[in-house]
Amino acid sequence: GKVRFQIYDGRMNADQLIDFLKRLIKEAKRKVILILDNLRVHYAKLVKEWLTKNTDKIEIFYLPAYSRNGKIF
Repeated sequence: GKVRFQIYDGRMNADQLIDFLKRLIKEAKRKVILILDNLRVHYAKLVKEWLTKNTDKIEIFYLPAYSRNGKIF
């Protein structure tokens, strides 16, 4: 597979994330599998709506939450 990323200066918003996701699926020859952390924007309503409309092109897996003492929930 290929690793793709983008660096943002400052806070990322839902529109920026959706633009990145659009570029990911545009260049892909098959379904994109994306792993995301728990950044708030990853759960934004606009992002969830966009993902719902594009389930045939992209699948998201979220990393588990963690605690300060290092235990994974």
